[in-house]
Amino acid sequence: MESVVGTRARANSGPMSVCRTSLRPWRLLLLASTLLPCLANAADGKGYADAPVRKAGLWEVTIIAHAPPGAGGRMQPAMTALQCTDAGAERVVPLFLLPAREQCRQITVSRNGSGHEINTVCETHGQRVDTQVKVQGDMQARYEGTYRIRYPASPSNDTGHVPFKGRWLGRCKPGQRAGDMVLPNGITVNTVDDARRASGHAH
Repeated sequence: MESVVGTRARANSGPMSVCRTSLRPWRLLLLASTLLPCLANAADGKGYADAPVRKAGLWEVTIIAHAPPGAGGRMQPAMTALQCTDAGAERVVPLFLLPAREQCRQITVSRNGSGHEINTVCETHGQRVDTQVKVQGDMQARYEGTYRIRYPASPSNDTGHVPFKGRWLGRCKPGQRAGDMVLPNGITVNTVDDARRASGHAH
């Protein structure tokens, strides 16, 4: 996937910018979790008011092994990240899987059987990007679902329905802040900071 993803990472070597097209094998997780700073449209006022909110604390979230749609799709391995969240962070970047509400022009949250379905329409570098998340679970201990990211102008970039699951591990670790996400490669990013930084520069 040739999408540009922007975030600011904190590692032992200090802050670094990750906004490039050649992402590592954990790129799908990074893309799904930080589709924030390169988007550029304003959202409606309702935003994610009806979206499910996870229990505050540390969550282990796994993108389950899957194959992208289309002939020859290479099997993507399972990837796991740790996410420290609270009610405030969940309202800015729900489930760490959706864009910040300030960056999208259309957000729809609806009940889907025993769970929720969330659809967004955003833009990145002038190109429309549609995101769909289906999730079910108690949001207190465990949940599961699928996400899909599509670029209508580039059908080959459709991720298909990617399965994920999450489980609550307890309180966040000392020194962690709500919004912190530890990626599979050990780098920590803060999606809430990125979202607020992006909304401050969106025009």
